[in-house]
Amino acid sequence: MNLVYYTVGFDPGYLDLLYLSIRSLRKHNTTDVMVICDNLLVDQCVEKLKAFRVQVVPCSDSISAMDSSMKKLQIFNYDISNYSKILFMDSDILVDIDLITIFSNINDDKLHAPIEHRELGFHYEKCHSLNTYTKEDIDFLVKNRIYPFCSGIFGFVNSIRMKEHFSNIHVMIQNHTSYYYYEQSFMNVYFNLRNLVNRDTINDSNYSMGTAVFSNSPTRIWNKHKFRNKMFHFSDPRGADAKLKEMLQWYNRFLR
Repeated sequence: MNLVYYTVGFDPGYLDLLYLSIRSLRKHNTTDVMVICDNLLVDQCVEKLKAFRVQVVPCSDSISAMDSSMKKLQIFNYDISNYSKILFMDSDILVDIDLITIFSNINDDKLHAPIEHRELGFHYEKCHSLNTYTKEDIDFLVKNRIYPFCSGIFGFVNSIRMKEHFSNIHVMIQNHTSYYYYEQSFMNVYFNLRNLVNRDTINDSNYSMGTAVFSNSPTRIWNKHKFRNKMFHFSDPRGADAKLKEMLQWYNRFLR
């Protein structure tokens, strides 16, 4: 069996995004879904998602958006023994595919995540590093053509080894005192320096990220085919209200 899981916390506005994401997912998928949810939001979350078959599990209340983002690393704290493959998905993703196309290609002991930037220089950016890379580290990344990845969606085989990786990242977070960008910085540093990322499974053929631009102008035709039959990630850091507006436009035009 396979599992898709989400997290939601700190900002209740993301419950609306979560609802829309799962609603789109359910058009093509019967996969089990779990939501790791702040204690304070559990009742609201259960009510919001009552139309779907979803398991809502509580976690400690988040003290910030950064803290909430770390909850995706707690998946091994829950009973996932029935699942062989697991896919995490941010709540700002709409799904227009059968996810079996993703799960069927998760077969190794790597993290399966999409390339976010195809320029190796982005390893220096805060979004993908902890400002701790040495020259030898960068040489390794460049030599092996290891690109920065997006941690808003990733899949993995449910294994003891992957559980150890997640545990090791928790230790990194606890011991880190300098800057970082959500959990993405830690995950990039940890998995990239070990060359443990498969970037082929989630790719340009089934996943897009960014902002979908809508226009009613007759001189500007929006190419829906660029975004159909994919998972579309509204990844710009603009807040729940702005993201929900665009997600609703996309959903109502193409998925309703």
